[in-house]
Amino acid sequence: MKRTALFLFPFICAIPIAQAQVDAPPAYPRDGAVKMLENEHVIVWDINWLKQNYPIHRHRYDHTGVYYSPGDRIITSNEGEVREVHTDAWNISFQLAGVTHTESGSSDEPLRAVFIQIKRPVAGAIETNSSVPQFPHDSPLERRSNERVRVWEYDEGFSSTADSAHYHGNDAVVVWFDSGAKANVNFVSRGAIHDNDIPTSALRVFIFELL
Repeated sequence: MKRTALFLFPFICAIPIAQAQVDAPPAYPRDGAVKMLENEHVIVWDINWLKQNYPIHRHRYDHTGVYYSPGDRIITSNEGEVREVHTDAWNISFQLAGVTHTESGSSDEPLRAVFIQIKRPVAGAIETNSSVPQFPHDSPLERRSNERVRVWEYDEGFSSTADSAHYHGNDAVVVWFDSGAKANVNFVSRGAIHDNDIPTSALRVFIFELL
């Protein structure tokens, strides 16, 4: 009987931890996070990591994004491991769904980012019979590529380039920052044909192709 009790004890203790992972609330909404856009494909958030304690949460979607103001935070895993993290502006983020943890801002000026939660599964690119080229046709900088997203960046030097018609084989989220470092966002459906992804007066433009 004693051996049976000792054998079962680890499994009894593991049940509340596993249940906590399933029952943890979603990462957003929360204080400091403002929804910028939502459709059937994505939810886009403008996030500030405020200097306060946040409850444990679970990321229910794969997500990607760009940090646009540097800052510090404290990340505590579901197992209690604590990490102090500094993140620079213009770093690109990607994280698969399923992570459960807490994140709290720790710098006086908060870390800021635009995060894109990807709601849909991989869809694949489409082709068009149009003679216009497929994006990316004008050599933006490739910042990240994996099975879920490709991230392209245009800097200030591209803002004055001549318009050039093209189509998007993949759905895309365009995130741009104006002279006041304000974050802006637009969704481009796959198959769309237009002249320019880069808004006037944008200092930095990031295009997140959803694969």
